[in-house]
Amino acid sequence: MKKVYICSPCRGDYESNIQRAKEYSRAAAMKGCIPIAPHIYLTQFMDDTIPAERELALSFGRELVLQCDELWAFGLSHPSAGMAGEIEVAKAAGIPVLNGFEEISRVELAPAAAPDPEPQDAGSVTLHLPGPIGSISVEIDARIVCDLAEQFKAQPGAHFDIGPGGEPID
Repeated sequence: MKKVYICSPCRGDYESNIQRAKEYSRAAAMKGCIPIAPHIYLTQFMDDTIPAERELALSFGRELVLQCDELWAFGLSHPSAGMAGEIEVAKAAGIPVLNGFEEISRVELAPAAAPDPEPQDAGSVTLHLPGPIGSISVEIDARIVCDLAEQFKAQPGAHFDIGPGGEPID
């Protein structure tokens, strides 16, 4: 299996950044990769606010980058200082540095199956959006996302709005 280093911010909105790293790691795992995201677990026993511990944790991360096949950067156009160090190590070692958002959004289409007569619980998707006073989390039934994906596939470049009850508005 391919090992991918999950390179994303830790500092700043600490709790949200750790949650996002978990979501990126899950997405990589669902793509059949082994995600390596040290800031998820190192923060369980090291204190990022203590400079010596932060530097030690960053050095662990840079070492782990070298054990990976690819680095997926989430925020490649504006990396944090910690991310920049990890990206630099990967590039120096010849490890591909990829846009993480592009990698997790690659859709692997399965052959079309007959529609299920009864709707199945498909779970939900949580979107984290910037808001006027901080981040806004919106939970959407995954069936709506799947339905929209089918419509986009049928009509590339189309624009769809979602109305009350999750129904697309033409």
